[in-house]
Amino acid sequence: MANGAARQGGKSATLVDGTKGMPELLEILFLITMDVAAANGTQVELYFGESDSATVGTDNPSILTGVDGALATPAEYKLQLDFVGALNLSNARGTSQQAQRFRYYPTCPHIIPVVVNRGGQALDNVANSCEVRVTPYYRKIQD
Repeated sequence: MANGAARQGGKSATLVDGTKGMPELLEILFLITMDVAAANGTQVELYFGESDSATVGTDNPSILTGVDGALATPAEYKLQLDFVGALNLSNARGTSQQAQRFRYYPTCPHIIPVVVNRGGQALDNVANSCEVRVTPYYRKIQD
């Protein structure tokens, strides 16, 4: 993905657990590999679009399709999305994978990740070199 470009991921399966309900928080592990070493302080941004509907193209903010693919005019789209965080890139890491963790408090049962590359270089396009890993955490209910 070129510098300045954006990509939306597919709409997630439901975050709702049949016995625990909605997660209280999501832990996000954001992993990025640059094609060429980025300048210190440049960033790759992560946003979520939330939806109440499991249907791919229904109830999505910012007219997201809910299908993995390129996203034109990210500066306009991200205005209606929730900012999760920005991975601060290090030149010292070169083309090695860089990672940052975030916490996100969901309000809807489905999320659509959106990545905006502001790293000054293209992202690596090898499989699994760029990932958004989501781990839900549920509040323990006392018996």
